[in-house]
Amino acid sequence: MSSFSNYYVSLLKLCCESQNQTQSKKLHCLILKTITHPETSLLNNLISTYSKLGNLAYAHRVFDHIPQSNLFSWKAILFIYSKLGLLSQMQQIFDLMPFRDGASWNLAISGYANYGSSTDAVGVYKLMLKDATMNLNQITFSTMLILCSNCRWMDLGRQIHGQILKFGFGSYVFAGSPLLDMYAKLGLIFDAQGYYDEMPERNVVMCNTMMIGLMWRGMVAESKCLFHGLKERDSFFWKTMISGLMQNGMEREAVDMFRDDIGRIHHGSVYIWKRLDCLWESFGLGRRETNSCLCNKN
Repeated sequence: MSSFSNYYVSLLKLCCESQNQTQSKKLHCLILKTITHPETSLLNNLISTYSKLGNLAYAHRVFDHIPQSNLFSWKAILFIYSKLGLLSQMQQIFDLMPFRDGASWNLAISGYANYGSSTDAVGVYKLMLKDATMNLNQITFSTMLILCSNCRWMDLGRQIHGQILKFGFGSYVFAGSPLLDMYAKLGLIFDAQGYYDEMPERNVVMCNTMMIGLMWRGMVAESKCLFHGLKERDSFFWKTMISGLMQNGMEREAVDMFRDDIGRIHHGSVYIWKRLDCLWESFGLGRRETNSCLCNKN
């Protein structure tokens, strides 16, 4: 792009960051007045700006007048339909695309998944398996695993797990957390534990998800064992344990663990109050609940 176009792109980014519709329209006018034939990349950035600001009419107006649209142009307009849940229009754009990459497929899947058309999301995923396996990526599998978890689709979830292994994504940490979460929510805690034990690498989210799943199933001892086996335990792990103990009716032990958390090392008052907020949350002590509790006790 020319230096002029780069300058306008930087200003468009500022419009997105500040969510400023008025300034983006003024900048659009300035582009038309100062550049006779704007480059496709600049117009793509303009579409993207309007899309992120939720201005469908102006995004589509720019798209319709691009002399030579490219893949980014199509993705930018597909994004806004997916984001706004305009599913029939999203599908029309998707069908018209001369070429699709992984992001295009993911936008269609997530558009359907986020707006209650779960069956259509599965339909797009199956079409992707048939025609575009080279575009499968971590976002595809994560989106589908979360969908299976929310819809309680056990069989499809197992199939997707198999496809993750088939297409060489089995050792990727990204799939771990949604896969563990799905198995735990579907009551398949031993499947979750087996997968967790087999993972050559685990991140903080996976460990925390596994602990939560064990607590959900009342497997407190196993969750404690995992907790105490961690080399480093940040505030998220402590909160998970305290909340899990509360859920399993072990209030006294939850308070003892909270005391251990506070007493580990010297903390400032700000940290302690933040941890107290976690304790109140675990006990279900919002402002209304606290007032009710005190009134009932007096």
